[in-house]
Amino acid sequence: FPEVAPGVAETVVLRLPSISGTPVPSPTSGVVVDGSDDVGELPSVAEWGVPTIAFEGADADAALEAIESRVLSNGADWTLGSGLRFFAQAARFARALLAEQRFVPALVQQAGQPLRAVWQPWLSDESTEERFGHLLSMMPPAARAARDELDHDGQIVLQEFLLAIVDARCRTALGRRDMKDAIAELDPERDRHVAWLSGLLAPVSQVSTTPASVPDLVKRSRQWIGNLEDRGISGDWKLLVRLDEPLGAESVPNLAPPGDDLRWALSFHLQSKETEHLVLDAADIWAIGGTSAAVEGHRIENPGELLLAELARASRMYPLIERALDVAEPDALSLSTTEAYEFLREVRPLLEEQGISVETPQWWDTPSARIGARLLLDPMEASEEEVFDPSAASAPAAGEAKLGLAALVNYQWRIAVGDTALTLKEFEQLAQSKSPLLRINNQWVEVRPEDIKAAMAFIAENPGGQIKVGEALRLAFGAADNQGLSVLGIDATGWLASILDRAEGETRMPFIAEPEGFLATLRPYQRTGLSWMAFLDRIGLGPCLADDMGLGKTIQMLALMAHERTQLAPGERLGPTLIVVPMSIVDNWKREANRFAPNLSLLIHHGVERHAGDTFVHEAERSDLVITTYALVHRDRELLERVQWRRIVLDEAQNIKNPNAKQSQAVRSLHAEHRVALTGTPLENRLSELWSVMDFCNPGLLGGPAEFRRAFGVPIERYHDRQRADQLRSLVRPFILRRLKTDPTVISDLPEKVETKEFCRLTSEQAELYESTVKRMLGEIEQAEGIKRRGVVLTTLIRLKQICNHPSQMLKEEDHEHDAPSGVQPARSGKCIRLIELLDEVLSENQQALIFTQFRQMGTLLVSMLRQRFGREILFLHGGTAQRARQDMIDRFQQGDGTT
Repeated sequence: FPEVAPGVAETVVLRLPSISGTPVPSPTSGVVVDGSDDVGELPSVAEWGVPTIAFEGADADAALEAIESRVLSNGADWTLGSGLRFFAQAARFARALLAEQRFVPALVQQAGQPLRAVWQPWLSDESTEERFGHLLSMMPPAARAARDELDHDGQIVLQEFLLAIVDARCRTALGRRDMKDAIAELDPERDRHVAWLSGLLAPVSQVSTTPASVPDLVKRSRQWIGNLEDRGISGDWKLLVRLDEPLGAESVPNLAPPGDDLRWALSFHLQSKETEHLVLDAADIWAIGGTSAAVEGHRIENPGELLLAELARASRMYPLIERALDVAEPDALSLSTTEAYEFLREVRPLLEEQGISVETPQWWDTPSARIGARLLLDPMEASEEEVFDPSAASAPAAGEAKLGLAALVNYQWRIAVGDTALTLKEFEQLAQSKSPLLRINNQWVEVRPEDIKAAMAFIAENPGGQIKVGEALRLAFGAADNQGLSVLGIDATGWLASILDRAEGETRMPFIAEPEGFLATLRPYQRTGLSWMAFLDRIGLGPCLADDMGLGKTIQMLALMAHERTQLAPGERLGPTLIVVPMSIVDNWKREANRFAPNLSLLIHHGVERHAGDTFVHEAERSDLVITTYALVHRDRELLERVQWRRIVLDEAQNIKNPNAKQSQAVRSLHAEHRVALTGTPLENRLSELWSVMDFCNPGLLGGPAEFRRAFGVPIERYHDRQRADQLRSLVRPFILRRLKTDPTVISDLPEKVETKEFCRLTSEQAELYESTVKRMLGEIEQAEGIKRRGVVLTTLIRLKQICNHPSQMLKEEDHEHDAPSGVQPARSGKCIRLIELLDEVLSENQQALIFTQFRQMGTLLVSMLRQRFGREILFLHGGTAQRARQDMIDRFQQGDGTT
């Protein structure tokens, strides 16, 4: 890393979970240590010397950033561990504290060490405390595994890390200014404050002062910092100020400067720190009187005195509050529009830093409350009537050349506020206004001179013209440089409006019912999904159907193909569709295609006897569906490329979430007129996964990998940029349809799920084992510390679960699936006794049951136990079940052949 000063090789002792004399690999490494059945060998904590590179505090954050950037840009070869990711995030927090100037001079005194002067990060205001606490909650065990004087205390580890970076950066910045020359003539030995200042400015933090003066200097520094931390008199209540819009604002003419008679109200309140929704208005405080009050169980002493004291404290940051203190019982402060704007822009952050709550109008500090630009798109080559003609809604020969992301549209930029575009006259009025806040179409707008200047320059440099749809979307929602002007959205006409506004588009697009010859009745939401896919397919765009698992993505896809077949002229062929699926669901696709769409010709390209060469090409081209697996796409890539596919469909599309994987590259390389992705897994897990799936459906929509990472990946994942996240969501929303099973409008004809809790008493044997295990854990905890304590607790929890299941599981009395020892009896377990009772009821009604357990060994015990009790075969499906046996079990259970 040439951008970072070289570090020093050191060996650090880490306490790591270990199995069989080997450290357990990091979960992010993908390496799995084989263990015995169930839990395997339980890990224990051992010390390991680990070679490291140590960096100075001034270089640590740069080193972390360089490592993180290098790995993220070359993710196929390296993986970031949880500890490094955490400290990289902590380094960004330290830089944020420096940028916000949240640091103070302090003194550090440790036993046996000289007094040090440091620049300490300021973590004592409310917002910073919350950010620090959130970061601390994310700390992985690896980040505090070092054997050092910090004793694995996560809070101390994080505080020391932030201190090292902040202190080093402050010294570097001050050293460049040669500020130490200003105190060179002063004598640190005679003036202890000079000694403190010298320690802050010098490369070495040691304070040169006499031992006798150290206690007084430390005491005074702590008193000074204590005064900074004093954010109010009451520990339970704090001041809240609320700025309300002026009454009568509706009568102000559009774009007219508000007059001086329009007054904003800054009202005063007390807010509970514990229960933030609990607020006492100043008027009620004065009406209550007295020395104490109780509100919803929260007691407040001397509320009037507390309010006055808090207002006096706030007046030090906002002197205008002193006007309200001229009366004995202040409850609000009247502000002009200019004063209200000054409060919003400059005063609010100061008050919030001091722990004072501030409530502002909802529109404040949102993009819609500032001048921006909206992009107007007008399709030029396809009429709305042509696209919405129901008779050709899914015609196989739809004009891909003139539609889709490559379609040319007319575009024009318009200056806007929120959803409202401004005319030239309105914009000129806005530019001439001297008021910082104006009313535009009944909405308050912040008018910044820099926004007006940026808007004028932007419109002058972007007169409009023609642009491809994909480029227009990236321009509006992507990373284009708009001279500091916010893009507030897109306005479109024709078929493009239906894509960009799905709520409107679902009502305007051609609605498709079940096609002729399709042997199933679609639910309303499935007909919507069918119509939506057909509509996007017709105009050359790739849909991603991301319905929740179990909502019938397969049947919707088959219905689309069956519908297309009904649109064919006699003798016309549809063209083959390649369905790429995981191996485990090949049979499921085959079964459902034969059941619901028997008119579709089907070819399975899987197994050692699959077709090859010209035979495969011939058979594929005369088939409607060709089903293969992700592994075979990579293996038979050259063979599959010989077929001119009409459409490629990826089921379980998350299988291409790694864009650098060979199977992802192979799938993406296949040419097809249309592409569809089906996935029941949310696409918000990692942005690289979203890019991979969307780039398959609509190549180029999100740009290349590097462009996408720069525009969205880094801002969202690293800096949690909400605005950029909203832009990405708007960009992909038209192409993703996701419905959840929890939505009552999705499957309204199904009964509500019934959940009941069954409480089971432990048998005497279970109770004795439970008690002895807990006692043993308590004894081991007393002898353990740090991560070993966590290992003891985790191990014990697993054992207690096993005891509650059945004593035989914890005692390892059953190791064979088919030979149950006589000791494995339901009577030894309260849970097993109740399970037998429930199954008796189920089987007496000729019903079936699914029983789940997280332990394979417990499944083996249940198979033996239930076979003995009910005298019938028990199907047991687990991770080691072969594919054919797995499918056979599923079929037998669904057919209800008398098994359980």
